[in-house]
Amino acid sequence: MNELQRQVYLSALGVDTYMPRWHLPYAPVSGQCRLPEPCQELLSNSTNGHAVVAMTEIRSATHYTQVQAPVNTGDVNSPINNMISDIFDSKKIVKLDSPAKKEEPQEALSGALPAIEAFSLSVWRPLDELMIVDARNTKLALPTDSLLKNILRHLFPASPLNVKEEVLRCPMIENSFARRTADDARAELQTWLSVQCEIRPFKYLWLMGSNAYLYLLPEVDGLGKNLWQSRSSAGSEIDALIMPALNELLIDPLLKKQLFSAIRRYHS
Repeated sequence: MNELQRQVYLSALGVDTYMPRWHLPYAPVSGQCRLPEPCQELLSNSTNGHAVVAMTEIRSATHYTQVQAPVNTGDVNSPINNMISDIFDSKKIVKLDSPAKKEEPQEALSGALPAIEAFSLSVWRPLDELMIVDARNTKLALPTDSLLKNILRHLFPASPLNVKEEVLRCPMIENSFARRTADDARAELQTWLSVQCEIRPFKYLWLMGSNAYLYLLPEVDGLGKNLWQSRSSAGSEIDALIMPALNELLIDPLLKKQLFSAIRRYHS
């Protein structure tokens, strides 16, 4: 690179002296830096050459480096030489000071699955043998907790209930640099369900809302058409009951009749 720029970078990094250990293959031969006359004058009057050079105006110049024949690099079989040689096998002309052309993501070229938005689920364990997972929609601000308590009291009047909501977020570990697809969410949530079943076994599983049954059950075409039916859940031998979300039940109260009928069949 330009010697004046190199000295400014080294000075900013706090490096007084830098000597490379290898001469990179195809790199131009290093030469003595020719400083402009004003710089020579300033350097001769200063005890700290780096500070003076850093204050000198540096004009950027567009330049090209053309791939040349290999120079004498000592041990041609050294790891660094082999690595650099592989990089320069294409023998192209590279513009050093222009940004590299942005390439299209490999996923877009290969037709990868589209990314999905992050979402969350509500989880309840009102009874030891029952787990309920509901698709959350906090934007509607509907009294879903009250509805669930009323349903449970009607179905299990003699049982002590623990209606404590837990929020399950997907993805569980946030990473803004990773694309999340439906397959990723399905693998993560089905693994979570298997672990929960091992830690605290249960016999019945209610999956309420599309985000609950689409990702906690194996992928099946037309799964949303199987409302009020039970299907085998992933990672366990439990058949899960597919139902509308609590928000949907509040919006359309006529669904409650089908709800109680399906739950009674499921638990019979």
